[in-house]
Amino acid sequence: MLLCNLDGVITPEASISVFDRGFLYGDSVYEVIRTYRGIPFALPEHLARLRASAAYLYMTVPWSDEDITQEVQRTLAAAPAGEYYIRIVVTRGSDRRIGLLPEPTTQPRLLIMLMAIAPEPTLSEQGIRLTIAKRQRTSTAALDPAAKTGNYLNNLLALLEAQQAGFDDALLLNAQGQMTEATTSNLWIVREGVVETPPAAVGILHGITRATLLQILSDLGMLHREVMLTPPDLATASEGFLSSSVRLLMPIRQVDEVIFPACPGPVTQKLWQELLAVMEKAALA
Repeated sequence: MLLCNLDGVITPEASISVFDRGFLYGDSVYEVIRTYRGIPFALPEHLARLRASAAYLYMTVPWSDEDITQEVQRTLAAAPAGEYYIRIVVTRGSDRRIGLLPEPTTQPRLLIMLMAIAPEPTLSEQGIRLTIAKRQRTSTAALDPAAKTGNYLNNLLALLEAQQAGFDDALLLNAQGQMTEATTSNLWIVREGVVETPPAAVGILHGITRATLLQILSDLGMLHREVMLTPPDLATASEGFLSSSVRLLMPIRQVDEVIFPACPGPVTQKLWQELLAVMEKAALA
């Protein structure tokens, strides 16, 4: 099931002009949210990040959070009951000519897309197989990965590289050789009972699920830290997982020749249950 809301018009299909800057240059920002019990999880946090990404692109979002939330709810109400992947896109809009510099009259456009997902989230028993990509993560000084923009070629090429090598996904290193994240997910490992994840400074997206997990870890008093990680650190990890808004948690089975002892490990399973409890509480609020 796919349903679109383009500038307030809800339809099974929508069209964007070939002159749209999001199409021509990736000059757009977006967010991906999943519903839980039919309710978009952490929508305010996603909208805050959407605005931060737009500000990074010198782009104005003319709609209030209340306006966007209302359109999301209208779109969900037009869809059959179920759970959905929600994609919110703000493109800078179309110019009257093809040129790199936006025209002063260019008006942003708002697109909301729904796609049905599994009714109940489940933690994979198989896990995911990763490779460390040869392609580097985009530098924070060039196009900061903290901005969630429509320019996703760095991630796409790393994913293609991984799949051509027989893996499911890729981990990207920065120019200093530090691990950053996978192509659409934040990275976590457990070493000697401590949950570790790379800090924002290495060049990652500030994941909403990542922030939720950090709060859960703090609330539970579980040992954790944001720390620079390099590939040799994987050899001493007892388990690992990826986090994202749609996957939630994906256990890591293997990174290149390193096979983790547990998949999913006990920490991953514990955090999975706690994350679902947080989402359940939010849905009932």
